[in-house]
Amino acid sequence: MWSGSNSWENDVDRTAPRHVLVISTDQSLLLEVNDILEAAGYVVSLLPYYNHDREEIKRLAPNLIVLDYKWSGDDNGWSLLQLLRLDPKTVATSIVLCTGAAREADALQHHLGTLGVRVVLKPYLAATLLAAIADTLIGAHSASPVMRTSV
Repeated sequence: MWSGSNSWENDVDRTAPRHVLVISTDQSLLLEVNDILEAAGYVVSLLPYYNHDREEIKRLAPNLIVLDYKWSGDDNGWSLLQLLRLDPKTVATSIVLCTGAAREADALQHHLGTLGVRVVLKPYLAATLLAAIADTLIGAHSASPVMRTSV
């Protein structure tokens, strides 16, 4: 269970849309991110696998999806991202893509930005993820859609 400082809670815009869907194959990550987002006041739904269950995603109707993507030999996250952007019912859903694949994210920075996808590089701080979610939900995109953690 997450027990970090909650100083970022004062910076969260409580008038922004609040439902976040987190998709990951890592159960521990799902639980940790769930705790962080709930502590920040978000309504959170979790999908534990990249099963391309777009009907479930559409039923949940999140304001934003956090997609945890490993990249190395893992096409499921990329395919799901493609399917979400092709579907008229999910094309406008905000997406934050979390990945440790810095080179790939940098190479695709412009393309992902045109798709409205914000990238958070792993490892990241809770405050970095929360800032990316808040900025994406309110449309305050920085010049770079790739967010790096400074530790």
